Amino acid sequence: MANYTIAKRKTGGQTVYAVKVREKEQGVVIFSRAKTFHSKTAAVAWGKHMVNKVESCLDETDPDLVDCTLGELIDRYIGLKDSSNRPVGRTARNTLLLIRRYPISQMLVTKIRPKDVISFCIERKQSANHPTPQTISIDVSCLRKVLKVAKSIFGVKTDDRCVIDAYAALHDLKLIARSNRRARRLEHSEQSQLLEQLRASEHHHASFLPLADLFELSLITCCRIGELCQLRWADLDTTNKVILIRDRKSPNGSIGNNCVLPLLGNALDIIKRQPKQTDLIFPYNSRSVTAAFRRVRKRLGIDDLRYHDLRREGASRLIEQGFSVEEAARVTGHKDLKILWNVYVSINQHIFT
Repeated sequence: MANYTIAKRKTGGQTVYAVKVREKEQGVVIFSRAKTFHSKTAAVAWGKHMVNKVESCLDETDPDLVDCTLGELIDRYIGLKDSSNRPVGRTARNTLLLIRRYPISQMLVTKIRPKDVISFCIERKQSANHPTPQTISIDVSCLRKVLKVAKSIFGVKTDDRCVIDAYAALHDLKLIARSNRRARRLEHSEQSQLLEQLRASEHHHASFLPLADLFELSLITCCRIGELCQLRWADLDTTNKVILIRDRKSPNGSIGNNCVLPLLGNALDIIKRQPKQTDLIFPYNSRSVTAAFRRVRKRLGIDDLRYHDLRREGASRLIEQGFSVEEAARVTGHKDLKILWNVYVSINQHIFT
């Protein structure tokens, strides 16, 4: 239902009446128009006239008059994506929900300007967890994506120009930056130290995670920890030494991206010794695994090593063992061999000396 509101204001010593006409559908603003008058009578008349036109579907306004807040747009975007064949990924979802908590989400999207994007990034930098420029850059990218598709999907007259125009200032203020290419690999005796401590952690009375087995399997299979924690007994083929990975992460969306993973080395033995408690081989929360890994790493004094670095380590070892890039890609799941080579493979120099 459409309605109008009138706000009395003082402008340049004169009293004016600002009228806003809005219509909502299922809690989402689908129409918004505002106009200012010097007479309250004229303001009321225009407001009633516009409400009548909107409710009678007689409005002949352009799409730029359809408006909503950024928060409402984010909610609609997530809802539509989740009902499609390509739901919002975990990182993008968390980022959008985070943006939803900032003042910019209360702004009408047609009113967002580059300075508002910059103010949002400054607020992010000053927040309690002090995110890096690389993290804020991801926030800005997600914001831009929602604004970019708003017009074609929802008929909201906006675009990503406010973000594009803010980029120069954001870089100049060092609020955003490109992600640094990581090349971290296991060094010296780090693998043996980690394995020893991970096995020791398994014997703690509160531990229930097979940390050492997951660590070894991550190196052999190059799988993300989330993928290992979703492996199913029903998808294991012990005869051919392969297992199906369902919904593997991909630039084109993970849903339906199933691939067969060859189980090299002692990967099959590691899997077979797991207790069959549920349909999942490793029925654990991936975040619990990475948290336990971080505790062990800190206890050992090992710096700048993330669990995801094991994927790079595994891919690099395959190349060093003589596998071609194409063969390594069968294990890592990469369809773009350039990404595999440039991002995940870091060859130790001694191989060529």
